[in-house]
Amino acid sequence: MGSATPSLDAAQQWLLHAVTTPSASAEQAGAMLAGTDGLDAARRLEIYRVGYRRRLLGTMRHMLPALRELLGPDLFDVFAAGYLDAHPPRAYTLARLGDRFAAYLEEQRPDRDLPAGEREPWADLMVDLVRYERLFAEVYDGPGTEEEPPAPWPTGLPDRVRGAPGVRLLRACAPVHEYHSAVRRGARPAPPAFVPSRIVVFRRNYRVVTASPPADAFTLLEALMGGAPPEQASVRAGLAPADARRHLRRWLAQRWITALPASPARESP
Repeated sequence: MGSATPSLDAAQQWLLHAVTTPSASAEQAGAMLAGTDGLDAARRLEIYRVGYRRRLLGTMRHMLPALRELLGPDLFDVFAAGYLDAHPPRAYTLARLGDRFAAYLEEQRPDRDLPAGEREPWADLMVDLVRYERLFAEVYDGPGTEEEPPAPWPTGLPDRVRGAPGVRLLRACAPVHEYHSAVRRGARPAPPAFVPSRIVVFRRNYRVVTASPPADAFTLLEALMGGAPPEQASVRAGLAPADARRHLRRWLAQRWITALPASPARESP
């Protein structure tokens, strides 16, 4: 840094790097931080770095209780520490700390280059459990429809719909939502069976709840929330138009989806 006094921005960037990057050198600590006769600047920096690291690990444990239960505390900390080394926090809030954890686990799995049918199911379970725990947190903390008046049973059907706030979909290799719920209740459940699961995560009366629609209904909902028109979505799901309309009416009433304004008619030239 030289003898010049660093700017506030430069000092903040240096401290962020020094605290969150394991390989960061503490050589500049004396120029950036005050020390005492009994505790030099480098040692004071290390105390802060260790304390902050413990806070990050504590946050990961709090955010992913089901994965910690599945792996055990020690192995969970190994994975979490590796993730924090690879992806130190950069957001202003620790609520985003685990956003890339599922992707990190995918990158680290030793069978990542094998065909899907030859990959280790336990790695799939870990990844899907993390994905579910992140979706649960998003729905819990995100917007909902609690303040809106009750939705009437729709008489007509819109041409276009979109997913309502606070609704998320997940395809998982196991019923990870049931395992997560058991852990949150304080149970010590056995690992879930490897049964493909289709999960809708949503909020009702400020509580996160889940549902598991049949395969064709779930495919229909996926297509609708992906922007497909209802007719196209029903074809993709292999549903008869009458069955698709029945699902559509129920989901509009449940506020899983909301109607979009009709597109303005195009004038003839």
